[in-house]
Amino acid sequence: MTSFKPVSVVLRNDYIQSTDDSIDKIFQDLLNACRSGDLERVESLVRNYSAPINKTDIWQCSPLYLACLCGHYKVVTFLLENGARCERDTFEGERFQLLLDYKFSKAVDESQPYFKFLTLLYDQPLNTFSDVVFKLSSYEEIHAHRCILYARSKYFANKFETTWRNHDFIEVLESQWHPTCFRGILRYLYTSEIVAITKDLETQMISLCQNFELDSLTERYTENKISKKEVQVLDKLESQELRKDFEKFFKNNLLSKKYMKDDDETSSNEPSSNEPSSNEPSSNNILNSRELQGLTQADICIQIEQEIFPCHKAFLTKRSEYFNVIITGPFAESQHMDTIYYENRLIPKITISDYCTPEIFALILEFIYTDKCDIPPNLSYQVLIEADKFLLDRLKSLASIVLTNQLEPIEDIYTLMRAALDLNVDRLEQWCSRWFAEHIEEVLEDQRFLELIQESAHSIYKREETDSLPIIDDIRFWLSKKYGVLDNLDKNGRVNEDEESFTWEIEYNRILERIDKVLEQLELDA
Repeated sequence: MTSFKPVSVVLRNDYIQSTDDSIDKIFQDLLNACRSGDLERVESLVRNYSAPINKTDIWQCSPLYLACLCGHYKVVTFLLENGARCERDTFEGERFQLLLDYKFSKAVDESQPYFKFLTLLYDQPLNTFSDVVFKLSSYEEIHAHRCILYARSKYFANKFETTWRNHDFIEVLESQWHPTCFRGILRYLYTSEIVAITKDLETQMISLCQNFELDSLTERYTENKISKKEVQVLDKLESQELRKDFEKFFKNNLLSKKYMKDDDETSSNEPSSNEPSSNEPSSNNILNSRELQGLTQADICIQIEQEIFPCHKAFLTKRSEYFNVIITGPFAESQHMDTIYYENRLIPKITISDYCTPEIFALILEFIYTDKCDIPPNLSYQVLIEADKFLLDRLKSLASIVLTNQLEPIEDIYTLMRAALDLNVDRLEQWCSRWFAEHIEEVLEDQRFLELIQESAHSIYKREETDSLPIIDDIRFWLSKKYGVLDNLDKNGRVNEDEESFTWEIEYNRILERIDKVLEQLELDA
């Protein structure tokens, strides 16, 4: 068993951001070296000066892209060995033939947007509300998010609950935290991706993995021979484990810590003669008595009715454009957010009062944090409406799936159809149209259906008198499917009747005639 030298750290409360222009110069030197194929220069910049190999310039060109574009095979190999990676959702991966020899996967799965979001947090910590800095040397400061590290690592969770609880600047003085190895571990914690490292850093990487109690990552670096197929299987297991970690963190450390606002609880923004200092919060808004074992690392709270949810700006702003505008938009400062003491810190509190209930908002947060949501059928319509308000298109899709998996409408069918049209949810619109076709006899007698047709006609911009109506076209389509006549229609959408016509063909024509009469009654030619 490897023995570890105790890590000495210097802790500070002030959050420091690097403003050293030398980093930009080092990066520009790296780009030039990659263009020219100067392998020795690239090695020196990466190993001796910790040049950021995954950064991009103003034209979105990374060192790996330039080295590959210019045909410098050895430079590309070195960059991949030292953790360079191909961006998701781009065509650049097709250029990098060497990726197959390193522990990278270019496969796109259903959870891709979620992992792209996590990659963004790793790549751009300063633009995504990072709240902790690790200073590893005189020139190396690495920014990270406490909630990510807390959720993914027992080591960091323990540190943030004890030694590092009230500190956001952590200076490591005597340790084996090599910057390249530490960045590789951070990338694993954020995205579950295993970065390739050089032979001379393997021992340090394995030691650091063991120090951080990352057993599965330790095994990946100690295992010498792993087939490409095994790598793909293990990578999939790692991504599944990452999702489980965030699901566990959400349920155990966030959802369980929501609490009811006391009636006499006052905002820290309200004038008071006994307003607390930053170190001595008042008893009105101290939440220590409500805390359970395990911290949330929250940096913002959302109040829905009388319930308050601890949250994180990084997740809210980068997963929902609604929250991004509220928290960072041009009018954010004019919102006059309240502040509240939570886990011994003063953090902002936003109150949302647009008919969203705590039960629905808990489902919204579940999706934001885990990219999945178990929506009860009886809440699916409300989730659909709120998902549209919070600009969560994928959650809208999930809600529409629940709505359309039912045998009968959960809500009033006309309410569902209007929601489908207003929110542009095609799946729900088609389901409603099919339901209308299945119940066409009773629907044609319902005044609400006539009103829906008129609304549909009026909603079409610059509609001509003979233009068709999508809702009528869809109903006609589902009727043709119901009666099995789709392949036997003439140019007028009818089945040619003769002595050999089947009963259902005659019935189909009769229903279409009734629909035409309704349209004539409404003075619509569709």
